[in-house]
Amino acid sequence: MAGFKETPRQKMISMMYLVLTALLALNVSADILDAFAIVNDGLEKTNASTEDKIEDYYRTFEQQYNKQPEKVQQYWDKAQLIRTKTDEIINYIENDIKVPMVLQTENIETVEMLLNPKDADKPLVRNAQKADPKNRRVFYEFNLKNIDSKDKYDATTSYMIEQGHATELKNKLKEYREFIINALDEVGIHGYGHNVGLLTDEDADGNKIVYTDGNGSELDWEHKNFENIILTAEIAIANKIVGEIQTTEYDAITELFKGIGATDYKFNALEARVLPKSTYVIVGQDYEAEVFIAAQDTTTKFGVRYSMGVEKFQSTGNNGTVANSAGGIVRLKFPATKPGMQNYAGVVEMQDPVTGEIVPYPFSARYTVAPPSATIAPTQMMIFYQGLKNPISVSAPGVANDKIDVTVSNGAKLTRGTEAGTYMVEVPAGVKTVKVTATGSIDGKSVVLGSYDFRVKRVPSPEAQIGGVSNGKVAKDDVLAAGGIIPDMGDFEFGDYTYKIVSFKLSTFIGGDIKEAGTNKGGAFNAETRKFIQNAKHGQKLFFENIQAQGPDGATRTLNPVNIEIK
Repeated sequence: MAGFKETPRQKMISMMYLVLTALLALNVSADILDAFAIVNDGLEKTNASTEDKIEDYYRTFEQQYNKQPEKVQQYWDKAQLIRTKTDEIINYIENDIKVPMVLQTENIETVEMLLNPKDADKPLVRNAQKADPKNRRVFYEFNLKNIDSKDKYDATTSYMIEQGHATELKNKLKEYREFIINALDEVGIHGYGHNVGLLTDEDADGNKIVYTDGNGSELDWEHKNFENIILTAEIAIANKIVGEIQTTEYDAITELFKGIGATDYKFNALEARVLPKSTYVIVGQDYEAEVFIAAQDTTTKFGVRYSMGVEKFQSTGNNGTVANSAGGIVRLKFPATKPGMQNYAGVVEMQDPVTGEIVPYPFSARYTVAPPSATIAPTQMMIFYQGLKNPISVSAPGVANDKIDVTVSNGAKLTRGTEAGTYMVEVPAGVKTVKVTATGSIDGKSVVLGSYDFRVKRVPSPEAQIGGVSNGKVAKDDVLAAGGIIPDMGDFEFGDYTYKIVSFKLSTFIGGDIKEAGTNKGGAFNAETRKFIQNAKHGQKLFFENIQAQGPDGATRTLNPVNIEIK
């Protein structure tokens, strides 16, 4: 898309496009797909930055129109027509080109694209919101690395080539280009065609543009850009076209703005800005922000009047709180006394360098005040167990881990874990509850961030088992193979907490009389117990009782009996 004098930004985008085109000729590997995603992310960031500049320009344009409508009227009207036309084509590319290509390639619905129910931690769309205050344009920013079919091209080729959307896009680009040229021509800016890109079939002089494939065969614009191109590259190409449209719009309104006169303010010269230190503060902290005039000489003096609790400042007389600039900046500082969303608005008042009159430039901002809070979460369960090292993690929004002090009650012992914000809590016997409290150091003050009461329980007893069972019919060989009684902790969360069998007794009925094998020390079958089992007959019942087990805390517990029948 050559034939006109390119800006440095346009040259950069064209070079990125050449890189993408070259990559398409290669065997697409995971690394190359990641490269596409990186290039596309760069395009999206550039487009977002350009959109901000365009919106700033329109605001400056509007300020000039409000001050001198008779002088600015014709230029302002054309600028609004260009803005509307640009809205239409950008929204068309976002809604009717990019989104359908993703939906058809992934074979999903729009709601699935936005929420990604398959893996919520890997969203397909990073951002899908209106880009300017008047909700004129929507921009979809895709996480290409999270799209499963990013290396597929069948669906994109079908949608763009076979269904004719590539030709539809080309015709809209031609129409938009001609509209821009004619709009400027109508206000006396003639011969602007050589300054406009977005060329498809013909260059700026009307000569045919020839495209070829790798074999030198001639292609049209549609097949060159949208035939057998993988989804990742198609999204990047679409974003490149959006960037060219934004550049065209920016350049066109720049030309219109020049027609107003050399004595007027230039682009983004006097836009009021609010730069908060943070929009999230905790009660006890101060909200801090800087209000300044962008691109203004720091020696220029100006004043600010503002009011709290309003979204729009009503300038009547000398109302509002007054603050003056120092070094080109007005610094605001508000105490955070109550939680919730806080709004404020005001005006920057500055002297017009030509007329000498005081001109107001409105601004507004908001910030959030949060009550003291802390997240104290057990990493394995919602209770503490006696005799164990119970792990917890403690954090608080807006407070560094090294600024948080954690304490525990009722004689519990607290030690730091291996990672920041993690701790181990040991609870002594007889304690029913333990309170964990987090205190933070905020601006030199000690503030209680939160606390949590944990219930305390004894570690549950294990289940005595032989060969994985505690009752029922078992083959004699399976009993002998098991070799002893095992204390099973089941699904207890602390997998490394184990008991050992201290002793048990084995008995059975023989000829109507009960016979005992004596006390077996330890969990493994001793010789007498093994002989007892070996002599057991089919249908004979064996009773393993008085099973004693000892836990890591040294306490001994009596476990369930194991009653089995030899089959």
